[in-house]
Amino acid sequence: MLGGQEVVGETQQAEQEENQGEVVEEKGGVRHGAFTAMGLHFSVIKMVQSFILWVGHEEANMNTISTALSLPSRPPSSSRILGTQEWTTLLAQKLAGKTKHQVFIFAGELEPDEVPMCEKIIFQKLQQSPAIFLTTS
Repeated sequence: MLGGQEVVGETQQAEQEENQGEVVEEKGGVRHGAFTAMGLHFSVIKMVQSFILWVGHEEANMNTISTALSLPSRPPSSSRILGTQEWTTLLAQKLAGKTKHQVFIFAGELEPDEVPMCEKIIFQKLQQSPAIFLTTS
């Protein structure tokens, strides 16, 4: 499981209350966040200048892995490393372009009509709570 279920410390408790039900946990300098929306599970592991995002109907696993890297003056470069969920490559590329972070997407099976809703949820959460995904250094 990528997203933690237990909030550690007063700072994380305050963040959980502020983020309206999001689970946020920090252990050993690695920050985990999780939220659900429209029947989908989202888990985030935030690292320096990169993050891993899990999307699926069930708990996190590694059926499909895609990554994208933001490049100066060029569109982000992306690649599917494992699996058949082609939409993950485009999502990784969009997120890398938007955040200027390296992005790793792990995903379960989604129906084609769920993908636009999934992307909308992720970009809304990124706008509302960027600290879940992004580092400043």
